[in-house]
Amino acid sequence: MFDVLIREAGARFGLGDKALPVAQMLLAYMTNRDTGGLAGFLEKFKAAGLGPIIQSWLGGGPSAQPVSNSQVETVLGASGGLLSMITARLGVNRDNVTSAIGYLLPAIVGKLTPGGSLPANLPPEVASFAAAGQSLLAAPAAATVAAPAAGGGVMKWLPWVVAAAAVLFGLSYCGKSRTPTDAPVTPAAPASAPAAVPAPAASDAPVAAFGGSAPTTTPATAPITPAASEPAAGAASAASAAAAADEPTGSAVVSLMDASSVPALKVYFDSGKTDVHSDFAAKSADLVNYMKANADTKAVISGFNDPTGNAAANAELSKNRAQAVQAALVAAGIPADRTVLEKPAETSGTAATNAASRRVEVVLRK
Repeated sequence: MFDVLIREAGARFGLGDKALPVAQMLLAYMTNRDTGGLAGFLEKFKAAGLGPIIQSWLGGGPSAQPVSNSQVETVLGASGGLLSMITARLGVNRDNVTSAIGYLLPAIVGKLTPGGSLPANLPPEVASFAAAGQSLLAAPAAATVAAPAAGGGVMKWLPWVVAAAAVLFGLSYCGKSRTPTDAPVTPAAPASAPAAVPAPAASDAPVAAFGGSAPTTTPATAPITPAASEPAAGAASAASAAAAADEPTGSAVVSLMDASSVPALKVYFDSGKTDVHSDFAAKSADLVNYMKANADTKAVISGFNDPTGNAAANAELSKNRAQAVQAALVAAGIPADRTVLEKPAETSGTAATNAASRRVEVVLRK
């Protein structure tokens, strides 16, 4: 019942096999009779002023409105709340959990409220799923900070704290000149840029081609070459400024049509992130419908990153972004064997701005 959702959450939000227990714990928390069951859970969101969003979830369907991370934090982020329990018991990143829950909630509520009404009883499959989550929520939080206090107080951990501080100081001293991966360019970056140009080619070796096929250049990337991005004055600067004005500055999905009126997509990402924007389902509808009507087409998916930071890590990031978009297409009803992950000839710094370089392109081929 929830298999596709769980796989999608694991791929989109970096949870991997932890996506299943996250979903189980969420469902257990949502349906806990001691807190009013599903009705009581939804009342928490209504009390936070999110009534219209909750109403759009009932019964499921494309009208379900997304919920933001900040809204999830407002309702479930209190000390001892669901987010704290999940992160403490599973050892996963809180931001990833928050994003995953925001993605799962509309779909799960929709499945639990057929026809738009709250169920009198949970289906057996859902009840067993929730029972597994309840066991996880009730398990002792052995990894919480309260455990060391019971053993011997702060002094028990003092040697480790001192050692960690020494390591951090050494890393800080030795790594002052390093640039954070996939982060905005600092003022010092232009001076070092010429020396860094060969780096992307050197980093391609340890990262396998996405789909195992020879790199090709898609129509969307063909006009942009490393040489064309180097000039910083005259007509090149004017062209870059014009292009930058049309590009998103963060996570977004842009639906396109090529010269033959075949749909295409550009999916943009926040710095260092692989989360696909919640607009994906709506913005990809034309492409998905075209593929369903043309069984001989395949979606070719290519990931890109900005040129700042560690080249090898950025190459891996671009691949992970492509895989996240692939998972989103599969969740939209496209068979996995009709998607191809393809590494482009140049993955880094292929647009007018760093934000525009953090993207995945999807084009259709026969």
